[in-house]
Amino acid sequence: MPSISDRMRKRFILMASDPELRSAVVAATPEGWEMTESTDLDGLGDWQTVLLHRFMLLNLEDPEIEDPIEIIDILRREYQLNLAIFCLGGSQEQQDRARSVRADRFFDQATGLRRLPDFFAQFGW
Repeated sequence: MPSISDRMRKRFILMASDPELRSAVVAATPEGWEMTESTDLDGLGDWQTVLLHRFMLLNLEDPEIEDPIEIIDILRREYQLNLAIFCLGGSQEQQDRARSVRADRFFDQATGLRRLPDFFAQFGW
């Protein structure tokens, strides 16, 4: 069972294998935030562990992520989590499928990286 201080830690998830994207996210991450990285749900732990994160950046185009749409669907339908999911890249078809399983926002990679300070501020409560 997580403690109150564990629940208050500022954490987010990066689902991507691209080292350049990772470097850009690390460079934009403010002090005091922790990044959890994975390309599948098993790498994140159980739903209680995922629940401790404030948002997720999910690269829809990442070849190492087997099915990003399924990840969103599992988080929403099976885990029943309302974790903010910000999708980077992807074709219109991928974005439409992600939207149908309730991903939150969609950005091309450059725009998503520019918006990171906004996400950290918004979820920095």
